[in-house]
Amino acid sequence: MTAAPTQSLSEELRSLPRAYWVLTTGWFINRFGTFVHPLLTILLTGAGHSASRVAWVLCANGLGSFASGLLGGYFSDRFGRRPALVIGTMGNAAAIVALYFAIVHTHSIVLIATLMFLAGFGGGFYMPASNALLADVVPPPLRLRAYSMQRLAINAGFACGASMAAFLATWAVFAGDALTTALFGVIALLYLPQGVRASRQEATWSEAWKVMRGDRAFWALGGATVLTSFLFQQFNSTFSLEVVRRGLELNILGRHFTSPQVFGLILGWNGLMVVLFELRLTRWTQRFSSKRVITIGYFLLGGGLAMNALGGGVWALLGAMSLFTIGEMLSQPMRSAYIAELAPLAMRGRYMGALAVASTCATVFGPHVSLPLHAWSPKVLWLSCGALGLLAAVVLGVFGGDGQSVTKTEGE
Repeated sequence: MTAAPTQSLSEELRSLPRAYWVLTTGWFINRFGTFVHPLLTILLTGAGHSASRVAWVLCANGLGSFASGLLGGYFSDRFGRRPALVIGTMGNAAAIVALYFAIVHTHSIVLIATLMFLAGFGGGFYMPASNALLADVVPPPLRLRAYSMQRLAINAGFACGASMAAFLATWAVFAGDALTTALFGVIALLYLPQGVRASRQEATWSEAWKVMRGDRAFWALGGATVLTSFLFQQFNSTFSLEVVRRGLELNILGRHFTSPQVFGLILGWNGLMVVLFELRLTRWTQRFSSKRVITIGYFLLGGGLAMNALGGGVWALLGAMSLFTIGEMLSQPMRSAYIAELAPLAMRGRYMGALAVASTCATVFGPHVSLPLHAWSPKVLWLSCGALGLLAAVVLGVFGGDGQSVTKTEGE
């Protein structure tokens, strides 16, 4: 345990550099336009595609992210964070525009899957650069707060966007998603710094592998991240189907909400909780062992999804989402700050890229397991998610090193 913060929360936020706030604003805009992914399963099944075909499309998107994570991490280390951000965002935006025409006009599942691969490749390419740039510009004692504030912006944008997406016309869903992602790229090009650049020798994967190979904490965190990636993947695949399967509709103040709209509202509740509570929560948790905080968070992630096995209506799903979100608020900002602390300065992009690959494993393999399993037995799926959360907590808790606080200064 470390000492309590000496500055107030507002003082800490005011001390964060301008480049950080530009990056965070870009993420808010980008995530506000995340319209396509939450509704993709519903759009494709509504167009007559089977669950197995939808699984292949989701798998293609995950495979794209999986393929580009390490490449994007290397590129950001060697050539700078800004070029990786610009290339990735523009590529993702172009693929989303093309995806609209493929879904609406051609109905070709092969073309749809190909474009989803390209969209995932673009998204996976710029993610390591963004996380590495944050670590470049923010001093270590403030990184946990900075990652938490960035997540607040991301979730605020996602909550607003996901809740709005269900009310938009199909063309507006794709156009809004592409435009906001492209705008993030423009912001990066005009207003963000290059960030740390490694020399040609430092940027090689052989050098990074020598360091990573003996980093026990990195491997434990990576293994646990692979397991929890299957939990987060449910919100792009089975969770929307669960809401529709239960036939959940809602009447509030004379307004009727259909099942897809209820799904958007539940996702919005997740984002609202993050906006309201995460900064305060991380201010309290930063004094504890990072490993312990992440471990507890992973346990609660699994517990929140396991609660869905109990059945119930809208309020039951909201309760389960609340527990899941508490686990998310404990684990995710601490994980980002922890990996930034583990990574040597010249290898941040590759460490972030490796963690991004671990985070996207489930998007490659998960849909082929979760969608058929949900069709066979939703209760078994949700209980399996609980078991994965518990296993992730055990992996990190047992093999994750000493788990010191992430608030130490650079070079300690």
